[in-house]
Amino acid sequence: MRAGRFSDYDTLLVWGYGKEGRAVIALARAEAPGVKLAVIDRTAPDDLPQGVAHLDEDALESAVRAGGRVLIVKSPGVSLYDPRLSAALRAGARLTSQTNLWFERKPAGQRVIGITGTKGKSTSSAILHHMLRALGVDAVLAGNIGEPVIETPPGASTVVAELSSYQCADLVHGPDYGVMVNLMREHIPWHRSLETYQRDKARLVSLDPNTRAVLNAGDANLAHLFAHRPNTLWYNTPDTFHAPGGVVHCGSEAWGPIPSVPGPHNALNACAGLSVIADMGLDARAAFESLSDFHGLPHRLQTVAVKETPEGRVRFVDDSLATTPEALLLALDAFPDEDVALILGGEEREQDYDSLAAALECHERIRAIITLPENGARIGAALAGGRHGEVCVHENHFDTAVARAAASLKTGVVLLSPAAPRGRQFTVFGARGRAFAAAAQALSAG
Repeated sequence: MRAGRFSDYDTLLVWGYGKEGRAVIALARAEAPGVKLAVIDRTAPDDLPQGVAHLDEDALESAVRAGGRVLIVKSPGVSLYDPRLSAALRAGARLTSQTNLWFERKPAGQRVIGITGTKGKSTSSAILHHMLRALGVDAVLAGNIGEPVIETPPGASTVVAELSSYQCADLVHGPDYGVMVNLMREHIPWHRSLETYQRDKARLVSLDPNTRAVLNAGDANLAHLFAHRPNTLWYNTPDTFHAPGGVVHCGSEAWGPIPSVPGPHNALNACAGLSVIADMGLDARAAFESLSDFHGLPHRLQTVAVKETPEGRVRFVDDSLATTPEALLLALDAFPDEDVALILGGEEREQDYDSLAAALECHERIRAIITLPENGARIGAALAGGRHGEVCVHENHFDTAVARAAASLKTGVVLLSPAAPRGRQFTVFGARGRAFAAAAQALSAG
């Protein structure tokens, strides 16, 4: 729903006080200084501005009933299906998000390229932003990957907005371009079911028929959902941008790989961006050539240390943002000819590890699998009867897991591609990857 102006409300309740919540508070104080402001969170933040109250999450409904005309701005981490939110809406509150607030306020001529996908959306967004800037387009990168979209400069001609399933779930405005790089299984606890997750994700290109959908034809779920959608540009077919063996092709013409982001899936991420650029009438070949100085993103197939051995070397590769089984399998495709030691496990999110175990049967070069809390035991149980059952061990301590993985290799890759979110051991974004890098660098120096 459209929120309208902050001044239309008596009370603004901001649920969640991360970067987005802080940005909304700042905007509201500037636009409507007379509106009562409160942050809804489990604990009171230490840096609440003067005049901003704190309320416990369980007090949301009573705050709505006492607040007059109430607008709730929900942060992405708060599930749209939380029963406390449902109760607050029944009590009369209206709901929006900072993404929707931004869409309502952005300049009419500003082009928006929304990008989502179960995996690869950050890399796809960064690649497209890099190419647009190289072509002289005044493009900014915002959303899930970086700064809140509500802080986007109004003068920018183009906004590349990475949008998570959480941000798509209550989206009410369609972008000019909607890019979906894949649609797998993820975030079931938040969305409550796989079907709801996929429906919420697909809102990016379902809200507005004028949105130019850019979709991966090789993804069976996307092909099924949008086979008959008009105004759709499909890539990953022989006559479009595609990337067999990790080599970007424009139709039958081979353009080459992208060395800084290994793996066929990352080459396909570039194909998504190239499809948008060509559709905009820009020079796609020049855009591709600009990727020679693209350096990739942290925690996505990032080499963080190299250990020399008598037989050669062992590389430590941080792919800690590979939080699904599908993402792990894509990561393995980046190292088809090397021995690999895997580190798996993290938060339990009802992933299908039986299918992962079946898929790993064809990978003959896996020399060790070290599983971690919280769901490592379930991963190990799925692997127990297969090819890798005898080389799979559970380890409670992260540094020891990295050391055991390294000890299993004479040459090859120690790959942190955990097929699970970070879990309770690593509460801050990037902490798992940084811990892996520190452990790897200590082993390499020894």
